[in-house]
Amino acid sequence: MKPLAAAIALLPSATLAHPGHHDHADPTHLLTQGDHVATIAMIAAVGIAAWALLRGRS
Repeated sequence: MKPLAAAIALLPSATLAHPGHHDHADPTHLLTQGDHVATIAMIAAVGIAAWALLRGRS
């Protein structure tokens, strides 16, 4: 569980990928900006890792 906590602690720094206002950004903006794609990939990887680690514990 400690590696998962460390990964979650790193996420806030990843969300500050680039400065600017996103008020006018359309949904495809998340898929066309490399920093957003990397953040989405990191969130997915943490979710999959948590699922893999916790699926056997019940």
